[in-house]
Amino acid sequence: MKLSLFKNQLQFILFFSVFMLFLSACDKKTEDVAPIAIPERLEISPTSQSISVDETTSFSLTFFDNMGNNTSIPTDISWTSSNSDIASITEQGIATGISAGQTTIKATYQNTEATALLTVVADNSQVATVSITPEIQELTLTEMINLELDVKNNLGEIITGKTATWTSDNTELVTVENGEVTAQNYGTANITANVEGIESSPAMIQVIRKGTFSSRGTGSVKLKIENDVLKLILGDDFSTSSGPPDLRIYLGNTNNSVNGAVELASLSSTSGSQTVNISSSIAITDYRYVIIWCKQFGGAYGIADLGE
Repeated sequence: MKLSLFKNQLQFILFFSVFMLFLSACDKKTEDVAPIAIPERLEISPTSQSISVDETTSFSLTFFDNMGNNTSIPTDISWTSSNSDIASITEQGIATGISAGQTTIKATYQNTEATALLTVVADNSQVATVSITPEIQELTLTEMINLELDVKNNLGEIITGKTATWTSDNTELVTVENGEVTAQNYGTANITANVEGIESSPAMIQVIRKGTFSSRGTGSVKLKIENDVLKLILGDDFSTSSGPPDLRIYLGNTNNSVNGAVELASLSSTSGSQTVNISSSIAITDYRYVIIWCKQFGGAYGIADLGE
């Protein structure tokens, strides 16, 4: 009786040990891939505004380091106006309108810069701002969208009956005709509109690749180029198994292994959004699949097909 009970207990212990080993098959976390450094970046706000002659206004800055972190603004920022006869700018980012027209305000720190448009008007009948909506839009290949245009005077009142000239800074990626935008190739292009010599701030059109996870993963993922950096972005709806902790994100060209794939980063959480900066040596079209993979012992915990 005691021998039988002992054997049963031993069998249970062995079974439980094997079961726990299976659950924790990925417990031994391997060395992380070093995060990709990206160019430092300045952002200016607002990107477009208008003032009257002799009026003053100010611009503010945000600085991002080479890890993409919002950090303190460097002290040695230089400010310039592309046309000092239209507006001047101080080293504190305070501009003064001198004569009617439009100038570009530029803030520079080492090798990075940010620009904004400043329009100076002599009276409120003149065009003061030209604004495109949406300011940022993601499109898939060959997708189209109609952009909206607002033309206002210095009082913020809509001016109707004006004709705009639309321009894309990269027609190989995105074309525009009378505000209708078409995605031609993967990447990011800026669309501007000009009304009576007054330019809009650019609307950023991002032509992206996207997919949906399967194979123990759910939710969305996309690849896009933003601020000249290729990024992989897991959606807020992303989720995968909560078991293995040593899960990594890969880009590959086969959907059942990571042979020939490139490891991007550790999966920071088994659910929710995550953004990964990708090396500049990788192009947005190099790989077809996003794979969530247990690096220590193998096995896919999510596969998303980005298409051809």
